[in-house]
Amino acid sequence: MTEPAEPPIRVFLSYAQADDVVLEFIEPFTKSLRHLVFADQGRTLEIFVDRETIGWGEDWREGIRQGIESAAIFMPIVTRQYFERPSCREELLAFYNEAVHLRATGLILPVVLLGHSHLSTESTDVASRIIAERQYKDLKETWTDGPQSATWRRTMIALATQLVEAVTAAEQSLSSAPPLPASAEHDDDAPGAAEVSEALELFQQEVEQAMPEMKNTIDRFAAILTDSSPAVAAAAAPEARRILLEMAAELLPFSIDFQNQARKFETTILKTDQIMRAYIAFLKENSLHDQLEEERKSIGSVEEFTAPLATAEEILNDFLVQMRPLEAMSAPLRNSIRGFRDGVKGLNSALRMMQGWGNIAD
Repeated sequence: MTEPAEPPIRVFLSYAQADDVVLEFIEPFTKSLRHLVFADQGRTLEIFVDRETIGWGEDWREGIRQGIESAAIFMPIVTRQYFERPSCREELLAFYNEAVHLRATGLILPVVLLGHSHLSTESTDVASRIIAERQYKDLKETWTDGPQSATWRRTMIALATQLVEAVTAAEQSLSSAPPLPASAEHDDDAPGAAEVSEALELFQQEVEQAMPEMKNTIDRFAAILTDSSPAVAAAAAPEARRILLEMAAELLPFSIDFQNQARKFETTILKTDQIMRAYIAFLKENSLHDQLEEERKSIGSVEEFTAPLATAEEILNDFLVQMRPLEAMSAPLRNSIRGFRDGVKGLNSALRMMQGWGNIAD
């Protein structure tokens, strides 16, 4: 009787579906990867490519945790558009935080097709930093040459090897991870309590700082739209261009500052989310119910901050929609607004993480 084959390696693809409509990459990529992992490494792959059937279920965060514990690969297919999609950012940041907690970040195996210039370990965009810090596979030339090329075959064989090696290393790491203590003192000195308290305090400081800055941004948008939009509509072309240039010059410093503040806020929320989830997992696994109840109260108290932030985000989105006709008329104005749009995406990502805190201790 032959020995049973090893269970298949699970691979979750995360990608902007709008990309694949044009790039037509996913089908040949998954077909080649399945075949070459088996032909070269003797392992079968179970690849999930549809977000609706990705296998994480309704409690997708718990599904991510279970996926990491079983050494499943998370493979973002990266283009510049990937960072623009809230669902893609949320999947990446959530998987990253769980992988950090379980010391299995090697399970994040990015494939970069386009948008390389956006990737930097020094970027203020936390999603960009995460991809840049991983040993990502550059498939730009591979995709350009196409599935029938020697470049494609060489690159895919190397990726197949890298994938199996990552899973093997993660399996060993997860197996050798030291167990959590069976018990701990029920007081504020328990492992992680101080870190959670410090993280929540920093979070509150960031929100208190962000709210007036966002109000200032909203007020500035409102004033410019009220004053300038009718003037542009009524003016002759030369005068309209002058007004739009003045708008662009006035908005640019606010735009840059808002982008930086929003990215900083997103990074803070990611770190807070990481600390809280790790500590709550520790309390649950050690049945520390009293401390768990205390943390539930602490986490619940931050919900009061989400509503005003969500309102500010909605107002900013409305303003950006109203700015579109003016942006279409002026390249300098488009350039000035770009930072606002990027900042709103960072704010959206942070809010999605924060809105998941309500169930973190359940």
